[in-house]
Parts: sequence; structure tokens; C-alpha cells
Amino acid sequence: MNETKKKILLAAMKLFSKTSFHQTSMQQIADVCSLSKGSLYTHFKSKEALLSDIFTYYYQMLHDQIAAAKEEADSLQEDFIREIAIRTRHYCAFQEFFMMQLKEIRGLENSSLNEFVRRENLYLMKRTEQRIIDIYGDEIRPFAADLTASLKGLMISYLREIVEKESRYDFDLLAFYLFQQIDTSAKWMIDQNPEPFFSSYLDKLEGPNRTAAHHPLHFIKKLKELTAREEVPAIAIDSIAILEKELLELKPREAILNGMLFNLKGIPSMKLAAEELEQAVQKMPETIHL
Repeated sequence: MNETKKKILLAAMKLFSKTSFHQTSMQQIADVCSLSKGSLYTHFKSKEALLSDIFTYYYQMLHDQIAAAKEEADSLQEDFIREIAIRTRHYCAFQEFFMMQLKEIRGLENSSLNEFVRRENLYLMKRTEQRIIDIYGDEIRPFAADLTASLKGLMISYLREIVEKESRYDFDLLAFYLFQQIDTSAKWMIDQNPEPFFSSYLDKLEGPNRTAAHHPLHFIKKLKELTAREEVPAIAIDSIAILEKELLELKPREAILNGMLFNLKGIPSMKLAAEELEQAVQKMPETIHL
């Protein structure tokens, strides 16, 4: 994504959060970005298209950060705490978007955008519930949805307070603190076996089922590890770098992805990893789908 487009997205995010989507005009956005209204329309054909790209950009960045950190953890618990830290840090870094979601989500007139946001939020709930089950085992399964809802509520409450106080906080410490509260509740539920309040989010059919799928960046990492272990042609290193950059774009270009994957599949030692990457890209949702 070029810097001008990113500047427009961030400026619009702030304006939408301070007033509202409906009360903000394209002229106001252009003025803040020091652009003419006509120039703004060369990047976004409408205010609705701009809002759509804001949501896509936000969720893609969140998923990319989680994927990049996934294999650094030593345990399921540490991995989960790190993910909580990434999410809280991301929400705070894009606090304008966070506040806009709280204000605007129910009033979106674009049904496809409303559905996209609902699916993304459901995916995060499903992901959290599955993480809790992975950590505590099947005995927590009846209560995993309640713990998921509790964590979401805690995160929203803490982040609202952080935004209002406009102070700096250690998000790694906050993530550990939030996890300890969930851990205490989980142990009480296992011990006391109360009647669950919510039914499982995992049973819901709506939304992308990405819990078990690897993000394309996982396979980019594997390909990089291959280049570190053995000598490969320069075209392989260049193709991996181009693929990584393209996958981080808001809307990756099919021709670029297919071309670089073709290069890698032609190298015997990289063929399998390249094919796995190709499959991962095809399984991803519309945030980075071909």
C-alpha cells in the first residue's frame, strides 16, 4: 500500500471516530490529508469504499501480526498471552478504529460490510474459545464460550479506560494480567461445574473457519528457513521477498502471487513449501484472497 493511501485511511479513521461515518464528508477527509477532493476520489471511489478498506486494512494487519508471532512462544499458554498482548496493543494503536467500531458497527448501512465485520468478530471469538480449550482440555469445553465472552468484556473495559486516560501501558503485562483473571475463572468453573451461560461459538456455522489453517506468512517463514539452510538461486530469494511484501498489501495482486509461486515451484527443494503456501493463500478470506 502506498503512503498516500495509508495516510487517507488513518485520517478517515480518526474523523469517523471523532464525529461519525455519516457526518464526515469526503471533502473533510481531503482537507485533512492536504489533497483535492478529485485526488481523493482517484484512491477511493466513494466514502463507503474507503470505510470498507479501513476495516479490511485493520483486520489484515491484526491477522498478520498474530501469524508472525505464532511460532515464537514456548507453550500454549505463552502463545495465548502473546496473542492477547498483540490484540490489545493493536486496538490501542488504532484506537480511533476501536472507538469507531463501538459507535458505528450497528448502524452500518452496507450489508456486505456489516457481514464482513460480523464474520471477523465471530472468527476472533471462535479462535479465542479454541485457544482456551487447547490450554485447559475438554473439561473446560462447556465453559469456554463464557470465558471467551469474559475476556472480550475485560479487554474492552481496560482499553476504554486506557484510551480515556491517554497514558502509556505495558501491554505484555496487561495481557498476563487479563490471562490470570481468565485462568482463575477457568479453575473455578472446572471445580464447581456451574451451568454454562453461553453456548459454544464453535458451533456457529457463520464466519470463516480459520482456527486450524496456517496463515500464508507461516509458509513464507518456512521458505526463508530453507534459503538459510541450503544454497538456492537468487530468483528464489527475490521471489520470497516479493511474495511477502505482496501478501502484506491490502489487496494482493493475483498476477504477482501466481508469478512468484511459479518461480518457487520450479525449484525442486522449494516445490513442496511453495505448494503449501499456494493452498494457504487460496484458503484465506477476502482480506487477502486472490
